[in-house]
Amino acid sequence: MKLLIKGGRIVNPAKNMDEIGDILIDNGQIIAMGELTVSECPVLDATGLIVAPGLIDMHVHLRDPGLEAKEDIASGTRAGAAGGFTSIACMPNTKPVIDNSILVAGLQHRAQTEGVINLKVIGAVSKGQEGKELAEIGDMAAAGAVAFSDDGRYVNSAGLLRTALEYTGMFDKVIISHAEDETLAGEGFMHEGAVSAVLGLKGRPAVAEDITTARDIMLAEYTGAAVHIAHVSSKGAVELIRQAKRRGVKVTAEVTPHHLSLTDEAVRSFDTATKVNPPLRSEEHRQALIAGLQDGTLDAIVTDHAPHAFEEKDVEFRYAPSGFAGLETSLGIILTELYHTGKLSIADIITRMTVNPARILRIDAGVLDIGKAADITLIDPDQLWTVDSSKFYTKGKHTPFEGRQLKGKAAAVLVGGKIIMKNGEVLE
Repeated sequence: MKLLIKGGRIVNPAKNMDEIGDILIDNGQIIAMGELTVSECPVLDATGLIVAPGLIDMHVHLRDPGLEAKEDIASGTRAGAAGGFTSIACMPNTKPVIDNSILVAGLQHRAQTEGVINLKVIGAVSKGQEGKELAEIGDMAAAGAVAFSDDGRYVNSAGLLRTALEYTGMFDKVIISHAEDETLAGEGFMHEGAVSAVLGLKGRPAVAEDITTARDIMLAEYTGAAVHIAHVSSKGAVELIRQAKRRGVKVTAEVTPHHLSLTDEAVRSFDTATKVNPPLRSEEHRQALIAGLQDGTLDAIVTDHAPHAFEEKDVEFRYAPSGFAGLETSLGIILTELYHTGKLSIADIITRMTVNPARILRIDAGVLDIGKAADITLIDPDQLWTVDSSKFYTKGKHTPFEGRQLKGKAAAVLVGGKIIMKNGEVLE
C-alpha cells in the first residue's frame, strides 16, 4: 500500500539533506523523495514537522525474559514507539541472561509477534554475566546478536575481555562496556562529592569510571577491536575517549539524556527516580558531557531505559534499585536541553540518535533513501507537553522528569511504512 509523507522538513544527515520535501512509500519501502505529485494515495501531512530516519536506541533494558513485572517486549516496544523510536537494542541482563544463540533467536522471533517496532538483541560477553567464562559469542553473532555486553556489571578480568575483543573483532561486532570499578563504587548510592557529603550518603567516585574506561580503551587499542563505552558520565572518561580517538583507537561512546540534563543536586529530594547507575554527577561533569557531544567525542544518545516495578522503587533511597524509564521522555529532554538552548542542531541530534547508533551496531538503518525500509520518525520540535508518567506505555512509572514541561516531541512513527504511533497514541 502506498503512503505519501507530504511537505515535511526532511533532515537526513547521512545524505547531507535538510530540505522541505515529500517521501513516497510503497510496500514498506521508500520509492521516491523530493517534490512529488501522486494521485489517489493516502497522505500524511508533515507540514511544520521534521521528517527523520527512525530513531534508534542502542541501550534499553526490556527485562524480558524473566523480569516481566518490570517490562516485557510488548510494553517496552510500545514505550519505544511512543517516544519516537523505530528500533531499540535490548541488553542481556535478564533471567536467564541472554548468553546463547537460542535466547537470541527466541527474542527476535517473539518480537515479530509481540513487538511493534524493530528489536535488536545484545548478547552477553560472559556466561551468566559472571565474568568468568566467555559466552557463545560466535553462535550468538550467527543468530543475529548486534553487539555484546555485560552491562550492569563490569568485566573485571582483563584477560577475559581481551579474549572477547579478539572474538568480536572476528565477527565485526562491538563490545559495549559498563565501565565502573565496583571495588571503588560498589557500596555507593550517588555521585561522590559535596552533595553526597551533605546528605550523608556514600558516594560512587568518578575515578571508578575513569580507571575502567582507560583499561578498556587500552585493550581495544592492543587488540585492534572495537569497544563502546556505555552511559558515559564523567569528565575524565570523556577526555580519555577524546584522546583515544585522536590516536585512531576503535572506541565509540554514548551518553544519556539524564546525565546531560540533571546533576547530583537532584538527589537532594531523595526521590528514588534520581538513583541511577552510573550516578548523576556534578555540574562540571555535565558540562563536559555536553562538550563531548558537541565535538563528536560522544557518538550516540541513548536512554539506558531501566524500568522497575513500582514497589521496588517505592522504598528508602538507599534500598531502591538503580534506573528508571527513559524511552518516552528522551527526545523531549534532548530537544529542550540541547536544541532549544542552541547547544546542538537538529542534524546533530538526529545523527547521534540514528546515523551513529546504526553505524556502531552495523545495522542497515539511520538513513532515508530509495530502496530502504520506510522506518521514519516525524518530530514536532515546538510541541509543548508535560511529563505524566500515568500515561506511559512502559510498566516502569518512575521518572525524575515527572511534571516537567518539555518542548519537542515525536508526532508519528512509521515502521516498514506502517504508521505505528501518531500524536502520542500507539496504534498497534
